[in-house]
Amino acid sequence: MVQQTLAKELLIKIIYERVPFSLALKSVFKHNNLVRDDKIVISAIVGCVLRHYLVMNRIVQTTYPDMENEGVILMLIALSNALFIKKLDQAECNKAAAAFIKEGEPSVENFITPYMDERKLVPNDIEIGSYDFLSYRYNTPVNIVRMWHKQFGHISANKILRANSRPAPVVVRINNTLIRDDDFFEKYPEFERVENINGVALYKGDQKFKNHLVNEKHLAFPLPLAFKEMLDVGEVDLLRGLAIYCEYPNDIFSEFMARYATLTNVEFIANNINTVNNVKNFLAKNNFLKGVNVYEAQATSIITCVSKSVHTFIVMPDNSHLNLLQLLPDYFLRFDLEKLDELIANQRVALEEAAGQVEEGGYLMYLVDTISKKESSAIVNDFLNEHQEYVLIRDKQYFPYKRVGCSYYFAVMKKGSIDD
Repeated sequence: MVQQTLAKELLIKIIYERVPFSLALKSVFKHNNLVRDDKIVISAIVGCVLRHYLVMNRIVQTTYPDMENEGVILMLIALSNALFIKKLDQAECNKAAAAFIKEGEPSVENFITPYMDERKLVPNDIEIGSYDFLSYRYNTPVNIVRMWHKQFGHISANKILRANSRPAPVVVRINNTLIRDDDFFEKYPEFERVENINGVALYKGDQKFKNHLVNEKHLAFPLPLAFKEMLDVGEVDLLRGLAIYCEYPNDIFSEFMARYATLTNVEFIANNINTVNNVKNFLAKNNFLKGVNVYEAQATSIITCVSKSVHTFIVMPDNSHLNLLQLLPDYFLRFDLEKLDELIANQRVALEEAAGQVEEGGYLMYLVDTISKKESSAIVNDFLNEHQEYVLIRDKQYFPYKRVGCSYYFAVMKKGSIDD
């Protein structure tokens, strides 16, 4: 069965070789001549295994402690197909996994049947409501579960976990340089207004947004609400200068595209070539290239890229990117929470270096796509304690269980008094 074989190949790449889901999918599909239905089934099987990986891997490894990696993957496919997908030939799935079972171990059928009857995967010896239980139930590393409970309390933490297990709402930014809000909602009733927020809509249509006419015409595009609300709070004066320091590809320029027909006097600094290329491609595609200077430099070299103080400086450092737990089925495999202290140290440096390039009366903005107090409010509070010349205008933590949910944090600070 080609579907089972390719699903196995993909999962080996993703789980054991740590190849990102999208890249693995693209590579395997590129080198195999598949019809659309095959691609859908393969993607569904792989996604299902990844969405339930922590608990299913636990029960497979417990039952078959010495099973080879390939056998574990085949057992995960057989279990996922039996319980959820039901698109592959179950007998063929069982046969493939059975080849890796040692003498005296349960057959595939005897392993799977109890889970078919009970419809429960978390082992009975795991205390209900414990960190381990929540980790297995919501496929989230236990150290992240523990961190959220400690920082936000049990109620909010459990809401985050539940929300992350469901598809994220499709929040789009209306391109107000091309269409007014009233005209947009009148012409496209499948979009809903977001209360008290202009220029933003929730997509409720049946087809995928990427195939919708408004996307093809660039009338709206997916964008987390944090980008717009951050810029709504602060002021961007292009004549007096805008600088952006960024350490990962993101959609900040989509927000600018919705606000300005042209961009001028913008300095964009990235610390890696992927982010540089990403922004250059976007600017060239949307005819913004002439108004933006793009540099590659580390945070400690910001001063070499900004010739004079700017009115607004936006800082978007690398972070834990826990927003991706809801968006990518494999992100829980690739993030190492032990690197958090290193990330925090770098975030402090980036904010410190940018702060020195803001003119009096100007704004310093900080944005991270995560839920982690150590990377958000703690960073900002420590900065403000050390820089009395800055005052906090507003900060906000976004949670995925809200109506326009996502996992972002922003802070807007002004250099000088608020009344200036």
